[in-house]
Amino acid sequence: MRFVVEAPHREGGLPVWDDSDALVHLDRLIARADEAAHEVVLRDADLLDESEWFRGARPKARDRLLELCELARASAWTTPSAQSASWPVTTLAEAERALRMANSPVKILVEDRLRDGALLEVAVRLLAGETLRLLWIEPPAPVAIDVLHAGGTGNMPGFIEREAEQARQADLPLRLIVIVDSDRSGPQQPPSEQATRIEQVALQKKARPFILTKREGENYIPDAHWRAELQRNPNNPNWTQKMTDIMAMSADDRDYCDMEKLGCKQLTPHYDQNCPYHLEILLQRVREPHDPASLGAIAEGLRARDHSDDLVAILKLIEQER
Repeated sequence: MRFVVEAPHREGGLPVWDDSDALVHLDRLIARADEAAHEVVLRDADLLDESEWFRGARPKARDRLLELCELARASAWTTPSAQSASWPVTTLAEAERALRMANSPVKILVEDRLRDGALLEVAVRLLAGETLRLLWIEPPAPVAIDVLHAGGTGNMPGFIEREAEQARQADLPLRLIVIVDSDRSGPQQPPSEQATRIEQVALQKKARPFILTKREGENYIPDAHWRAELQRNPNNPNWTQKMTDIMAMSADDRDYCDMEKLGCKQLTPHYDQNCPYHLEILLQRVREPHDPASLGAIAEGLRARDHSDDLVAILKLIEQER
């Protein structure tokens, strides 16, 4: 999020940096921005030198203010990015609200945390930039990104409505990304009625919906996973045939096949009771220590399966909303 500390819009108003009640919120806002990768801009940096905020700051806080002032002066003639909204901080009330916003996470609603949540984390670990990856893997407190699961698509519309109402009551913007399977059976087919309904509710409530291009999360699993699965039980012809058949499919068939019907969504208990889904096992593999070349190969395989750029687009959405 981008917060702009600037002079009051009302002529004769008390600058927020001279309001003693607002200073603690400004200090905490800057500290939170540093730990959660928010941006704080001092629009009127030249006015801060004699402010109560600057004069009363402790050495460490004063040094940070000086850094922000220099950044403000250096970027005075640059046009800010239009990727995310800017929130003005000109009064005590706005400073207090800005701090609450900075401490609130962007929320990502998925149907199932064990499956869709696992795919999301794989994408973050392999495809995201360093800032987003660290926010996810080594989260600050409170967290900056929160993955929620609705327990099924039927519960998602009501979940979205509750989140929107809670944000309204808290006087906070709704920062909610909603990811849903398309359940398409082919490339020219529309999303399911349920996916379309969820998208409509999300748009009505000002959330950010995203319907996957492929049928479901399992259709994004890269070849590296299936090759590794071949070695899990190489002497079982039924097991190995499933993996071989998947990798031999045409692009369209593999993008829109029902992995559950193929027996390649959920494992039978005797294979792995702790990770019952293939997407969980993929995430477990990605979390394990790898040499850079090996991890890079998995990432390239994921990019190849993400030829619709869905995962890349979702990561961009998260960056915009956070």
